[in-house]
Amino acid sequence: MSKAAYLAIFSFLSISLLFSEDTKFEGVKIRRHQSAEKRELVDKIGVLSFEDDGQKLTFRSGAGDQFAIPYSEITKVVFDTDTHGTWMASVHVHDRWLYLEYRQGDHSEKVLLVLPRAIYDKATAKCQSLFGERVTIANYREEGESIVDKDGDMDKSRIPDWKSKYSIKLDRAAHPLPEVKSDKATIVVVCPPLIARETGRWGEFKLHANGKVIAVNEVGTYSIAYVDPGKYSLISQSANANGFEMDLEAGQTYYFIQEIVIGGFGRILTMLSRNTPEVVMYLVDGAYLSDWKRLN
Repeated sequence: MSKAAYLAIFSFLSISLLFSEDTKFEGVKIRRHQSAEKRELVDKIGVLSFEDDGQKLTFRSGAGDQFAIPYSEITKVVFDTDTHGTWMASVHVHDRWLYLEYRQGDHSEKVLLVLPRAIYDKATAKCQSLFGERVTIANYREEGESIVDKDGDMDKSRIPDWKSKYSIKLDRAAHPLPEVKSDKATIVVVCPPLIARETGRWGEFKLHANGKVIAVNEVGTYSIAYVDPGKYSLISQSANANGFEMDLEAGQTYYFIQEIVIGGFGRILTMLSRNTPEVVMYLVDGAYLSDWKRLN
């Protein structure tokens, strides 16, 4: 065999090995129910692998979580991020979501993963190359901004109901889903806990719409509100205030996360993020309905 033929075979084998290597991402978290009986969501860290030779996507964690999904069975891939900002260097920027739907027998399954910042772009590119039109990358223009006055304090003129107090109960029985109403805009807002055992703690997270409180959550709860269509200033409030303006249309549903940030001196801060229906409703599935009532 000629030297040229050997080189050709060597090159072919090298290229084959290059493209058959698994693409592995470490430090990925799977967010799933604590158990079959407990609704709360927990995170378990593992390794996400794109196994091109076997044409499957796998995940394995030290806690025993695992899946192996054939590429051909994956029907939807959604990448979404929280629109975090920072008040100080110690603020933790987190939650870059990878949501998957796939066929399993005669039904569909859902998976929600949290990706480290360092691998998010690489994972996005990998999924785009594999799944093409099945991939959606969220790109909402609304980004939460601090609602402050000229002195840097919370601008109470934009949330005149800032002093209102509420009682909140976690409805552990009912778990209503949002309805589409032809004459109203539907708002779904969830406040996921940083860890499952904090559910029902840390006080009120109010959502103001043009100065009126339309939803009140604690960590681990969700609320649904129906409002008239129009332009709104939507502001989440805890020890701070954060939000944005947007138009809400009748017959449409909008999905939000009231994010939690630990600020200076242990203050519990909030950030409002507009997110995809897939991610928000997955988090809603692991939350309790907020049964809130005004006290003053």
